[in-house]
Amino acid sequence: MKNLLPVFCLFALCVSLRATPPNIIFILADDLGWGDLHCYGHPYAKTPNLDKLAAEGTRFTKFHATGVTCCPARTGLMTGKFPATFQKYPASYGFGSRVTVTELLKKNGYATGHFGKWHIGTVLEPGTYGIDVIGSDQGATGKHRQLDDKRGRDAPMYDQAISFIEKHTEGPFYINIWDHISHHPIHPTQAVLDAFGPLEMDESKFTPAMQEKFETCKKLGGDPTAHLRAFLADVKSMDDEVGRLLQKLDELGLRENTLVVFSSDQGAAPLRDTEGADAKPKKKLKGPAGSDIDAIRLNAMGYAGPNFRGGKHTDLEGGVCVPFIARWPAKVPVGRVDEQSVISGADWLPSLCALVGISINAADFDGEDSSKALLGGVHVRSKPLFWKTNSERSDPTILADNWKLHSSNRRNGEVTLYDLATDPGEKTNLADKQPEVLKRLKDQLAAWTAALPKTYEHGDDKGD
Repeated sequence: MKNLLPVFCLFALCVSLRATPPNIIFILADDLGWGDLHCYGHPYAKTPNLDKLAAEGTRFTKFHATGVTCCPARTGLMTGKFPATFQKYPASYGFGSRVTVTELLKKNGYATGHFGKWHIGTVLEPGTYGIDVIGSDQGATGKHRQLDDKRGRDAPMYDQAISFIEKHTEGPFYINIWDHISHHPIHPTQAVLDAFGPLEMDESKFTPAMQEKFETCKKLGGDPTAHLRAFLADVKSMDDEVGRLLQKLDELGLRENTLVVFSSDQGAAPLRDTEGADAKPKKKLKGPAGSDIDAIRLNAMGYAGPNFRGGKHTDLEGGVCVPFIARWPAKVPVGRVDEQSVISGADWLPSLCALVGISINAADFDGEDSSKALLGGVHVRSKPLFWKTNSERSDPTILADNWKLHSSNRRNGEVTLYDLATDPGEKTNLADKQPEVLKRLKDQLAAWTAALPKTYEHGDDKGD
């Protein structure tokens, strides 16, 4: 009877959730590394509101994005599908006939909104993907211009989101708030820099991989301390807006029945823009703090944290393992750190459907229901995770159990196998020492890639 009690309690909780569906707010940062928040160990980040969100809920350490650039990561979150399964690149063509989380929630009584970055198709009209209100200060490609000098570049989208919430206090509602921060160009105004304050940095507090970024910065003529300060000031301005949002939920009496989730679309960007680390800028652009476009480019000081290497554009853990924080009073455990559950952005759709009682065919999705982890359990994956860009010859990756295999489609390309349980930094290649594991994962990866489109269409968007 003792063993049945936890099962009964979880069942009773799920029944109550479906009887009173929660409001849901999904906040997605852009290019924010695993280690870029204070609660994830950054020695200099000032993120008190996100730290408080983590303290009042659960912080996950093994949440994985579905892509290594912006559109693919968003594709997994919206559709529960791995982005390589789309023959037409969603940033240019949308999701086609694939159902989205917003469509499913809309059909089940939710008011839906989307604010900030888009990058999932060319149509931003209300009703797209079942979204009632689409608030955006950008074009369909995701390009952004700063609109608020004092509060930071993402303040307008939070204004729009708060206005939406005020109009839907009777609920239930679902909103995406997709930040531009900390995507380039990272160019905080003087007011935002002043709000962060001065910075005295000790480089020894960071990993060798981050110290290499500092050395690259110096070689390009930059001051790592100044550029890190600019990056962290940008992140702090986002944290300030998160704080305003959470305060508004309290004022409206919505705190108790609102699930708030914060994550990032992929890991920290490398210290270069699309022109490359050694590129010479085509023109100078003076900033409020006397910076030019060289300095702005060097502000990409995102941090993968103490355990990972790699970042955006790579399938290494530094590129795909990102922050994930969830708060839902009396439902999501308080002050918990989940270091066991391996969760994917592709799980977002099936997990929400399970929480609110929407019936779906699990076989239609690459993700799986990981809501057990949100409610305090441990999620053990039944499906592997896969990564591959929307290119015929790109290299695929698989994560199954604790084993991660990076394969290669190049002649004589290196195949690497890592045991993340003992080597999260992916430093020791075990391909020669674990032939059985290697074969098993190679077979799984080959079966998955064989089912993918043979060609891809990108349209006008080549990726970001």
